[in-house]
Amino acid sequence: MDAKGLRTHYRKSDQVRATFDRNQEEGAAYFRRYVNFILSHVPCSTAGILDIGCGSGWSTLALRNAGHRAFGVDLHSNPEAKEGGEAFHYVCADATTLPFRDSSMDLVGRHAVLEHLPNPEGALVEAMRVLKPKGRLVVVGPNLLSVGLALKYAARKSWKAIRNRGRWEVRTEEMPRHPFGNTLPEAYQHLAHHTWRTVKKLSGEQPVKFLTRTPDIRPPAHADNDASYFCNPMDLLLWAKQTNSANAIRWWGDRGALNRLFWPIWGGTWVVLEKQ
Repeated sequence: MDAKGLRTHYRKSDQVRATFDRNQEEGAAYFRRYVNFILSHVPCSTAGILDIGCGSGWSTLALRNAGHRAFGVDLHSNPEAKEGGEAFHYVCADATTLPFRDSSMDLVGRHAVLEHLPNPEGALVEAMRVLKPKGRLVVVGPNLLSVGLALKYAARKSWKAIRNRGRWEVRTEEMPRHPFGNTLPEAYQHLAHHTWRTVKKLSGEQPVKFLTRTPDIRPPAHADNDASYFCNPMDLLLWAKQTNSANAIRWWGDRGALNRLFWPIWGGTWVVLEKQ
């Protein structure tokens, strides 16, 4: 599927955004971890924040309730979250062509967005454009090159095959396409692929390669079957360093000290870049 087709899918599909039947408490709870991560890295007390790919707007509303000038951006134009009964500062736009001035924002945040963009590098460049000097880009999402997760999926598939006396699932036309594979052979193929790519990136891959995949948008789109990019923290760190556009402030998750040690192979993508 091309970029235009993906934009149409995310603009019109009802299955790709978390909705809570207009329940603000549930919406705030769902995005609390992401919002708290942003608030812990916001560069000033009353910041201009651009919440890209905000979906139904709950994370944007939470940031506004925390006292910041937050603006939501998404491809569709019907936010579920309301402020005072009215839709708040919510803009229908593409992540690679933002309708905001250069150096106008203190922070740009993304939650589970970058992996769904066919041009992740273009989205990073655009985020840096609208950030002020010393402004921060916060990217939160999965690590779709995680060797730890690939090993976990391979082990699960192996155990299932052992319990079935050496038989495993074979690919059918109806079977979804998961970033870590759906059948036993696919799981090991992805483990090898993710291990090799992670080693290359940790060795200083030049230039950094944003690896793309063919998204599977057939419903139900879950477990990042519809991801078009193998999102991972190594790419963001390499890109920032190679383009000399930002300094890395953080690149590990927020749950336990081991995240800082094993960030390339486990957890997700929890990266904070500060614009130079």
